[in-house]
Amino acid sequence: MKNIIVMSGDIGSGKSSVAKALKDLTQFDIIGTGTIQREIATRRGVTTLELNKISQTDRSIDDEIDAYVVELGKTQEQLILDSRLAWHFIPNAFKVFLAVDTVVGAERVFNAARGDEHNPSLAVTLENNLKRQSIEDQRFNHLYNVQFRKYSNYDLVIDTSFTTPEVIAQKIKDCFDLWLKAHIFAQLWVTPKKLLPTQSIKELAEDDSLAENDAVKVFVCNGFIYIKNGHQKVVDAHKLGAKLIAADILSEEANAEVGSGITALDLAHSVTIAMLYKWEETLGFEYSVYPEKASS
Repeated sequence: MKNIIVMSGDIGSGKSSVAKALKDLTQFDIIGTGTIQREIATRRGVTTLELNKISQTDRSIDDEIDAYVVELGKTQEQLILDSRLAWHFIPNAFKVFLAVDTVVGAERVFNAARGDEHNPSLAVTLENNLKRQSIEDQRFNHLYNVQFRKYSNYDLVIDTSFTTPEVIAQKIKDCFDLWLKAHIFAQLWVTPKKLLPTQSIKELAEDDSLAENDAVKVFVCNGFIYIKNGHQKVVDAHKLGAKLIAADILSEEANAEVGSGITALDLAHSVTIAMLYKWEETLGFEYSVYPEKASS
């Protein structure tokens, strides 16, 4: 088995920083295809956002990057690869996705102040990130018939929003070591601030509690992560100031049943904005964004 760790992730998730920290732990080489994209953009005299738009009609850009990644998978050992689609082209690698809150990601990109990207303000940066993300999602789906941000594509998903690259890298290393030995580990590690309740904080069900070593059970719906079981464990994590909490993903499909006769979408739509406000008030934090269909 090749020792290749491939990292994909949201814009501003810190892939480069995490890769450097992971190199310190593993002594693996790092190759980032984001550098190739920027070089192509520079040669063409466009921004990376404009390059992504051009890629919708010019397949040669994707072909150049894809061929490079495939060759790495065949020839390299002990490698950390920062690439959007390496998980697809090197299926036997340890596949990691770095997720980040959209606002936090925009702040990171804005503060990086890259010369090849036009981000005069945080608001413009956020808008550019969302546009770029949408373009990437559509292109990857069209060209490869893959859903790039679907967590089930990956062995490990980690939220980097409020955790240092060093801590993220150590978590990847720990899970990678377990993966090499075919041991079980939680697929998702997420900040408690990203988890939305499906129960009132004042009426947590007794059967919602989990054993001490059990991961929280969650489902993903319309880009948000909802707690199905383990509300009390999340409450405790908030109170302890935990940066990450282990979670198992029950489903990412809106129509999947996550309870007795109830779908993920139905349960998500049952969450009221009042529930979320009370959750925030009790635990002392604020979500950066709320579901559009949270009922009043």
